[in-house]
Amino acid sequence: MDLRSNVEASIRGTAQTANLHLKIMVENGVAIPEGLVRDLNQADDVADLAAKVKGITGVDRSLLRPEFPATNDEELAARVGRVLFSEPKFASSSMKVAVLDGVVTLTGAIKNAAWRGEIRRLCGGIGGVVEVVDRIDTPETPDAKIQKVLDSIFGVRVVPRFPGYVAAAVTEGEVTLEGHVPRLYDKQAAEHDARGINGVKRVDNRLELRSATAIKVVHP
Repeated sequence: MDLRSNVEASIRGTAQTANLHLKIMVENGVAIPEGLVRDLNQADDVADLAAKVKGITGVDRSLLRPEFPATNDEELAARVGRVLFSEPKFASSSMKVAVLDGVVTLTGAIKNAAWRGEIRRLCGGIGGVVEVVDRIDTPETPDAKIQKVLDSIFGVRVVPRFPGYVAAAVTEGEVTLEGHVPRLYDKQAAEHDARGINGVKRVDNRLELRSATAIKVVHP
């Protein structure tokens, strides 16, 4: 199958997106899904499934439209705040919510960087939220401790091993990822994992997309 067919099969073969009526295009390796989605979470699911297809180098989400139009920004900010702060672990945080044209921007601080994904999903399930910008701070952590966690994720002796080869290094809280991975999804997952570590302020993702190289066997 061609890339377009593979992306289409990936999206239709998963329960949470199987019933969507999307038009799929692929241009120069970039998947372009078009159509209605329930909310931001479903748009994220579509983009992730497209990114799992080998050969896809990017996903353009600009043609995915939310089923329910954006509401008043002030009202939406209040709804997002209620949803987030109803969770006990976020209730005592210093997170602040701002909304402009349906885009939620989160600032302040949380105790655990690993909560970032859950926070995005909570926001993304609210009708009218079109994107979430995460500017949340996490507890200051020495580089040596951050590096130890990075090594536990990407180290060559880690089992199961992270796909491809990822060299992760940290300087003053800024993580650089270099090496290669087989899929766009793996590149994004590596960045997500790095951002889930306390004290990481920024991730410079330099990972290349590269399929596994076949080993040539030479017979005597």
